[in-house]
Amino acid sequence: MQRLKFQGIREIPSVKEMDEWLSKKSFGYEHSTILLFVCIMTYGVIFSGITTFRHHAFMTRAWDLGIFTQSLWTTLNANCFFYHTCELFINPSGSFFGVHFSPILFLVLPLYWLFQTPETLLVLQSFILAFAAIPLYKLAKENGGGRSVGMVFAFAYLLYPATHAVNLYDFHVQAFLPLFFFSVVYYSTKEKWSKYFVFAVLSLMCDEHAAIITSFIGVYVAWMYRTTIVSTIKRKDFTEKKLIVPLVTVIMGLGWYWFTIWQRNVFFPINPETMSAFLGSPNFTILGARTPLEVPLLVILRPWNAIQALVYDGSVKLLYIVLVFGPLAFLSFGKPSALIPTIPWFTFALMSECGDHHSLGNQYEAYIVAFIFSAAVFTVRERFEKTSSLRNRSLKMILLCTFLFFIVSSPLVTVFNQILDSGSPAHIGTHEIEINNVLNMIPQNASILTQDNLFPHVSHRVNAYVVPQRFFALGDIVVDFLNRTIDKVDYILVDNKTDPFATNVTISFLVTKQQFILETCRDGGTILLYKRQA
Repeated sequence: MQRLKFQGIREIPSVKEMDEWLSKKSFGYEHSTILLFVCIMTYGVIFSGITTFRHHAFMTRAWDLGIFTQSLWTTLNANCFFYHTCELFINPSGSFFGVHFSPILFLVLPLYWLFQTPETLLVLQSFILAFAAIPLYKLAKENGGGRSVGMVFAFAYLLYPATHAVNLYDFHVQAFLPLFFFSVVYYSTKEKWSKYFVFAVLSLMCDEHAAIITSFIGVYVAWMYRTTIVSTIKRKDFTEKKLIVPLVTVIMGLGWYWFTIWQRNVFFPINPETMSAFLGSPNFTILGARTPLEVPLLVILRPWNAIQALVYDGSVKLLYIVLVFGPLAFLSFGKPSALIPTIPWFTFALMSECGDHHSLGNQYEAYIVAFIFSAAVFTVRERFEKTSSLRNRSLKMILLCTFLFFIVSSPLVTVFNQILDSGSPAHIGTHEIEINNVLNMIPQNASILTQDNLFPHVSHRVNAYVVPQRFFALGDIVVDFLNRTIDKVDYILVDNKTDPFATNVTISFLVTKQQFILETCRDGGTILLYKRQA
């Protein structure tokens, strides 16, 4: 490829020259390995620092960092089974497995046993997301035409706004999915089926929704090897692995999903009065779906409703599509078959009336990141098979779009701006120091009711509770829960500056009760700690 020259600037190396340099060794390792390691560690350190800083600035929440810290702590220290109190009015058992079936938490337990702090989960999540660049690098290197291609895609992933959005939103088990799904796709291309199934099972262990995605991975693998499968069926040779693997994958995913529902209904049943809210029915009023499983069927049976649901919040949904595909220059659409595993999520998200489902800032993009990148890799591979210059132009487009979307839409840029701005929500100042001082006044074994952003800091106890602001639509169910909770806790802590709603609600309940006295009032009366009278 002809190299570009600029006056006064050193020549830009060609892809071939970059590959040659990346293949050389220093200290016994290829330059590509060293560079990839440096990128991963840099990402992990930066995001560990930022998420920990946000936690100390009281910007993490009960939903969901507090849920995970309490679930892990009670399992290790209180003889409970992943017990948390945040949704007892919905999930009476209190077990996290009543809401999501996530056996992957058993693998997190040993690390949390060693370092029992919320920061452990934030650091773990940052590095787990970063490690997903390894199977992506291998996939791109071996399918896109060399180490340079692998590095471009790994770099694009580590600067991907959706990756950052997942990382910055507390802790979630879905953070494991990019690593597992990239590995599934990689080993499917290598036809190393034992490793393929290892990572498929690990994916299933994250949550029940991953089972649906996994079933569609089976559909994709069947499509990928469709020629072989058709000839195998014609020969009536039903021992061919390329026929068995996708079939087993589909059955495994559907069977696992059924099992997750069965175990919940048998061991951790949901409060029937809250089942509609638990299943998310209010998110699909236009389509009329009572459960997410009804969504694809009703899209077919009620096409007009589906169109109305699709155009609801239409500009936001369009922006969502741009933000998840744009950083890769929309090259993923060049290989639509590789996007088959994303069909369940996009159907759900684009039919939903809940903004969280079709905007960055949540954990949900972890379901689809691996397949969006894999599709782009396979598009680059097809272009490379035509001509290397076409492949090289595609890589330049990816790098350009990666930087552009990182600057414009990455939440990391916003967070940096917040930290640098002393008046921003991410600032740790006098108010945050006062909250921490008040928290230190509460005995470790005392029961407490507090608000969403303070709950993670008191979650290392069985009897810590949170004002369930997001569930007040349930009416009397939540009111009764709050009444019963206030009647049994020793302390109540609220902060009117960061959560006036929770403060007003709590004080309105306390007006009718005489058991509590104001223990301390800090920072101009915004931080209030109440203590039960002896």
